[in-house]
Amino acid sequence: MSLQDFTDYSLPKNAYLTFDANSLKGLIIDRLNENESFTDQNFEGSNFSAFIDVVAYMYHVLLFQLNTTSNESTFNTATIYENMNKLVSNIGYNPLGDQTSLVNISLSAVNLASNVYTIPRFSSIAANGSTYVSIDDITFEKTTNNTLEIVPVSNSTLYQGVVSESTFNATGEPYENLILVDTFTSKQFKQSVSNVRDTKFVSDNTFNIFVQNNTTGIWSEYAETSSLFLEDSDAKRYEKRLNGSGNYEFKFGNNLNGKQLEANDTVIIYYVTSDNEAGVINPNTFANSSFNLYGSPTFDAIKNIIYTTDQTLILPSQLSDILINNQFASSPTKVAETVAEIKRNAPKVFASQNRLVTKNDYEYQINRNFNNITRDVKILSNSEYTSKVLSYYNDIGLINGNDDARVLYSQVLFSSSTSFNNVYVYTVPNNNPTLNGLTPNYLNPAQKQLITEFCDSKKDITQNVVISDAIFKAFAFGAPNTDDDSVDDTVNNSSLRVTLDKNQAINDGAIRSSIYNIINNYFNNIQLGSIVSVANLTTDILNIPGVTAIDTINGDSVVPNLNFIIWNPDYKEQDNVLQSLNYQLEDFQFAYFYNPQNITNKIAIRRL
Repeated sequence: MSLQDFTDYSLPKNAYLTFDANSLKGLIIDRLNENESFTDQNFEGSNFSAFIDVVAYMYHVLLFQLNTTSNESTFNTATIYENMNKLVSNIGYNPLGDQTSLVNISLSAVNLASNVYTIPRFSSIAANGSTYVSIDDITFEKTTNNTLEIVPVSNSTLYQGVVSESTFNATGEPYENLILVDTFTSKQFKQSVSNVRDTKFVSDNTFNIFVQNNTTGIWSEYAETSSLFLEDSDAKRYEKRLNGSGNYEFKFGNNLNGKQLEANDTVIIYYVTSDNEAGVINPNTFANSSFNLYGSPTFDAIKNIIYTTDQTLILPSQLSDILINNQFASSPTKVAETVAEIKRNAPKVFASQNRLVTKNDYEYQINRNFNNITRDVKILSNSEYTSKVLSYYNDIGLINGNDDARVLYSQVLFSSSTSFNNVYVYTVPNNNPTLNGLTPNYLNPAQKQLITEFCDSKKDITQNVVISDAIFKAFAFGAPNTDDDSVDDTVNNSSLRVTLDKNQAINDGAIRSSIYNIINNYFNNIQLGSIVSVANLTTDILNIPGVTAIDTINGDSVVPNLNFIIWNPDYKEQDNVLQSLNYQLEDFQFAYFYNPQNITNKIAIRRL
């Protein structure tokens, strides 16, 4: 048979890329018209035309499915959440789910005898329509009898929402998989770029799992593991995974890798159901509030394996003797990882192999697992700490870095007797990095301890993790003036003068508001080690319609464009500088604009 016997379709090789139902129909009709054997194809009402429609639209759908399948089968091209979730499961990556709002509490005790007390897990506080619960026990020590005393607590973090429990009956299969259905969160919810902020959800990282043996009737607590293949045969561990449908899967062992569930074992899962953004609270919402103890017949039986007779549990009659408050607002909720975030995070976590060895490993893992309490994380080795941090303190007049109270506290709390193997973790709180924009805010000891315990299970045995507080740098409008005797004088006397085009009708309030938004939004996105671009800020302000010039003024002193005074709030007279150039922060430094609420009052407007 010669090649001339084959039909020539006169189509380019890549013609399939442009095929749709209409183009396919047109090609079929053109082909039939060429030999004049058929004519009904040209009449829309004919049976032949209807048949062509069916064929064209059928192939349109098939081509769409083929294209989608090919795209969704690879990591780089996948766009659908279920497909991406399935792809990254092959490398052991577990996407994060929605996370509820967190709040830190302070606790005072009165009318209690000196002793060590424990407030059982799942205890809750309700105020202003919002409920916050503790998913871990809260332990504190009262050192004096029957007097009001502020007591440090082992766990000060509460989770917004109510405790729910789901019960399962095990089948006894190896690697048994139990699915907790999030009835509030649909599959489409998980695929969206951003969550709907008024819908409840099951909060990730709030799970407590207990198993009652069908034969003995004894309850056991199971703990989460990153991989059952790392566990011994009798380890009471489980793997947790957020699947493509937005539900949580819990996988148990096979008596080789983790303990296997037996047939008819009872599995109970406790978790927090969040009210989403509706549950976020303001500072001091808990003033004069009391804990409520969690109770259910099942949990009352489980208590026997959680607590020992040596522990003193708080009784219902003693709850009124415990005074609670939250000095700061709760953190915002966190939306589950999107496809784009999974693409960004999965390779980094896979590269670390769930171990903390390099600086990148520490930064990726801590940022990912504690993004509800940390805004940013930077890591310094001991040599970098010596050459940069200690050198900084020496430059401002401290002979020893430990002369700084916060440095000394971190060393005492987290460092060992030697420091050559220290890994310094610098971080700032995700919510309220400063107190009203005036003074720095830091992670509390309980939050630091959470990060330390997370790192201890993954770090190299020779490394010692020290959670450290960042050095804050405050920024404010500032111009030099010989009459100023201090940083406070320069801050109070300096302002930003904005020149407007006199020929344009522009509202002064709108100009002040625009400048406030530019500065406030810029500093809200600052991270540790960033460059504070004074040039970009100046350009953005000058781009406001009607603004022709800006100057920083202090009395008779005038500096063109933006000029900042920059200082360390803890050592404002030893560490301050006036600067109109871009400012490079070190990895252990964090910048904020001082008293942003007063920006509009520091803007003087003139028209020329």
